[in-house]
Amino acid sequence: MPNSSDAELRQEIQLLQNRITVLAADQERDAGLAEEAANRLNLFEAMLEIVPVGVVLTDVNGRIVLGNKVVEKMTHHPVLHSSDTHSYGEWISYHADGRRVQSHEYPLAQVVVKGAEHAELDVNYQRGDGSKFWMRIIGQPVLDKTGERIGAVVALIDVDREHQLVEQQKILIAELNHRVKNAFSVVKSIVSMSLRKEDIPDGLRRKIDERLDAYAKAHSKLVGADWDHADLQKIVEEIVINIGGDRVRYDGPAVDLPSRQALAISMALYELATNAVKYGSLSASDGKVDLTWSITDNDNSREVLLKWVERDGPEVVVPKGKGFGSFIIDRALSMETSGTVDVSYSASGFEWCLKAPLG
Repeated sequence: MPNSSDAELRQEIQLLQNRITVLAADQERDAGLAEEAANRLNLFEAMLEIVPVGVVLTDVNGRIVLGNKVVEKMTHHPVLHSSDTHSYGEWISYHADGRRVQSHEYPLAQVVVKGAEHAELDVNYQRGDGSKFWMRIIGQPVLDKTGERIGAVVALIDVDREHQLVEQQKILIAELNHRVKNAFSVVKSIVSMSLRKEDIPDGLRRKIDERLDAYAKAHSKLVGADWDHADLQKIVEEIVINIGGDRVRYDGPAVDLPSRQALAISMALYELATNAVKYGSLSASDGKVDLTWSITDNDNSREVLLKWVERDGPEVVVPKGKGFGSFIIDRALSMETSGTVDVSYSASGFEWCLKAPLG
């Protein structure tokens, strides 16, 4: 019969075999995981090389660990493996005003050091051969499965053509603005010369000149970088406050008007302001004007409500006839804005209200 020592030996051998089996299984599993990780890394690196933008990766400390070939193609130099966020200055680039971009200003530094979720910057980058081009840098953090930050990534996009087009647009707009001003000058000269031969009162000539000037100024505000829209508050400040001064109190939210509406409202406000100075509340020492506007959201549409209220002026007199000014603040404005105009000649003061959809 086998003694107890033989049984114990066989038991130890069995335990050892079991451990060897487990270790072999673990080793096989680890080898599979390592192979899967290697395949994923190869796939990731292959993807980096086919994306049409430059990509740069850092570790959690900001050390640049990887960059694709597009980066080298764009910058005309190898990827610079900056050791930390303080070393990003070796990537030489400049702001639009000519200042050199500092290390802490780069989106990678904003993400790594300041914890930004998104950072973006356009820079005039200096290539390895000394030439420059405009590049947009967009940075975001890299997170693991638990949501912890393990690094950062930036996309580098060549936007040189975009900046060239913007500069060309500025030149064309400046030329257009110059030609519009010349056109209005010619119109004024034609009108002035035509009226000079007629028995026309000087006041009427001056009024026509003033209206043409106002129309020219309204156009010039729309011939610029923001040619398709205009800020309502700026219109009020540049037209109404310029005429009526600090006795005009205005208030309302920020709102951009489409160019067609902006031009029509500019002319209407000019007529209201000049009329208030000549005949309305601003012709009296204590008179004042309250100009307010608000925005209303209705389902899929938005409306602007603009109110002009005069107080403490001379006695309000209902005009017997309607001239050009009345046409501008009523019918013409309604047509150009697709809105409605209400006018009140109450004893407390003249009131005017425009309600129109925003384009």
